[in-house]
Amino acid sequence: MKKTFFKTAVILLTAIMTVSCSKDGAIGPAGATGIAGANGTNGTNGNANVIGSVTVSVPPSNWTNGGGTSTSWSTTLTSQAITQAIVDKGMVSVFCQVGSEWQALPSSNPQNHYFFNYAFYIGAVEVNLTSQSGYTVTPGTNVFRIVVISASNKMANPNTDWKDYNQVKEVLQLQD
Repeated sequence: MKKTFFKTAVILLTAIMTVSCSKDGAIGPAGATGIAGANGTNGTNGNANVIGSVTVSVPPSNWTNGGGTSTSWSTTLTSQAITQAIVDKGMVSVFCQVGSEWQALPSSNPQNHYFFNYAFYIGAVEVNLTSQSGYTVTPGTNVFRIVVISASNKMANPNTDWKDYNQVKEVLQLQD
């Protein structure tokens, strides 16, 4: 008897809930139209994924001699765009201007017996000029282009050769 009473109660409760949840009511009137908001100003076109791009001219006086020899020199270029997020997952490309072209670092010039390389860390890029085969090297004025790239832009452009300045310029819409 208890089983029958329980089954009947469940069926009756289910039937009442099904009937009471039907959509038979009329739709109410539309609400009043709100006040129109002000138009925003148009921004300039750009690329939000490029964190920073800067050109820096380094005169001979800004190079530090490494160890008192003329075979190793370094200079530090500051860039507030190099954050912990860039160090962890982004990237920094450095290019040196040679005539009218931009050459990616690291690079070497066997005719002049030198090698450029770089390292980056939060807030700066350290560029090193090292002699090949122990030759004396005297740094002149060098022009570098630092391009700081977010992880999202790096992932969005997986086929970009980040050592080819023309590709980097095109993909990131850089202005010379």
